[in-house]
Amino acid sequence: MHETPYIRLRVLLFSVLRERIGQHELEITLPAPATGDHLLDYLAQQYPVIADYRSVIRLAVNQTYVPTSTELHEKDEIALITPVSGG
Repeated sequence: MHETPYIRLRVLLFSVLRERIGQHELEITLPAPATGDHLLDYLAQQYPVIADYRSVIRLAVNQTYVPTSTELHEKDEIALITPVSGG
């Protein structure tokens, strides 16, 4: 029997997600391998506001925009970016 490997991720929240969740950063541990989609699925279960905005959230991994299919790695910094409105 062998253990499932896990990865630790730092998730940064901005704009409406930061306001509604009440935190600017989350520490998340997921089974490896994991993608941006896996992370968003997990976060949507834990934080309903993320499920509400799932269709418009963009991911940045280590300060680079990436598709949600991107594989995540130990200690990656993931930013959840939502559209900003204003005028």
